[in-house]
Amino acid sequence: MTDLVFHKAEKYIQEDLEYYFSGERDIHSQVKPGQNIYSFVPDSRHLKMAYDDGKIGNLFYPFAPGTVDRIYIGISFPLFANNWGAALLRHLMTLVKPGGCVVLPVYPEMQASEKNYWSRSILENIFISRSRWKGMSNIWAENDGVMSMRIGRKRPPHVASTANYLLRQGSQAVVKKMIDLEETSQDLTQAFIDFHLAHWHSAKHSAIVEKIIQDQFGRKTPVAVCSLGEDAASSLVALECALSPYINVKTAVYQENEGEQLANSQQIKQFYHHQLANKIEVASNSGVALASHEKFNVISLLNSLSNDNEANKQLVKAAWQKLASNGLLIVREGEEKENAKTAKELTGLLSEYGSVKYYSAIAASEHLKETEISHYSLLIEEELRQENSTKEGVFWVLQKS
Repeated sequence: MTDLVFHKAEKYIQEDLEYYFSGERDIHSQVKPGQNIYSFVPDSRHLKMAYDDGKIGNLFYPFAPGTVDRIYIGISFPLFANNWGAALLRHLMTLVKPGGCVVLPVYPEMQASEKNYWSRSILENIFISRSRWKGMSNIWAENDGVMSMRIGRKRPPHVASTANYLLRQGSQAVVKKMIDLEETSQDLTQAFIDFHLAHWHSAKHSAIVEKIIQDQFGRKTPVAVCSLGEDAASSLVALECALSPYINVKTAVYQENEGEQLANSQQIKQFYHHQLANKIEVASNSGVALASHEKFNVISLLNSLSNDNEANKQLVKAAWQKLASNGLLIVREGEEKENAKTAKELTGLLSEYGSVKYYSAIAASEHLKETEISHYSLLIEEELRQENSTKEGVFWVLQKS
């Protein structure tokens, strides 16, 4: 039996496996993995894969449809309950054999809502529960905190997300770029990892930005979004938010940059040209992007700050001036960026603009003083406590009065 498990990173493997092997969550061994289980993480360089080689694979490896018995989502894996997460789950359902399934952790309704994680009701609403027709359901409740998914009598509906381009065209896009640039096969591994990690990091950014917008504006209020910076997140967050049914983005502007080219953002625009035709605008630089509209409701600076402190001050000032009343400025400097600004540096840069709300970069939830965010993973719970204490790597949210 071919069982795969997806982890956030290598250090979480043992805890993820214990969750499913333990009788605490699976008393009757309904979804317990087999002993020959193969682990995958997003940054593995091991692409020449065999299930019995004892190595850790890359989870973006282009698996053939219908070739895997079961796929497990580790409790560490940051799978948010948005269209990106739904598109990934739908894709994984096509990879399992008839009789196979995708197994994932789910949270109680209130906990899921506060962290933007999956609960039973969210799964059933998106992937169609059995109550709507006669026949096998796509969603099965296995045990406390565990559910399984497979394609039942009716295939789950398509959901619009940049993840679909990544999962359907990602590997081909990397190979095509290598051919066009006449690169050698030795560079293929690095190109594959760079492309997929750009999307992987941006998936987290877009899920949390989406939750921040939803918390402030709700699902129906139209918002204009401006996403600035040289990182791939600049374009991918704008595209993902424009596709989201959980917020109402009327227009999204992003800055043309090297990260956009790495992520093939222009091809994603073409991939969803019907949905994005009148929503997305691309600007040559931050000044042009900010000048493209009179006011914005949301401006994000994700891994966008440079080593030039004066230039950073001017960028933040210009962004603040272009915010509408009650608009949000969202700033993050993450661990995936070299020379990311520290919490102390961000405090000095942003303090003149008023009070700050801090959103976790691990769970899509606001950090509050003296309040801990719960998680099934003890390792991640400790990271959440540390994040709340130091404010390193969190999303800084300022609202203009």
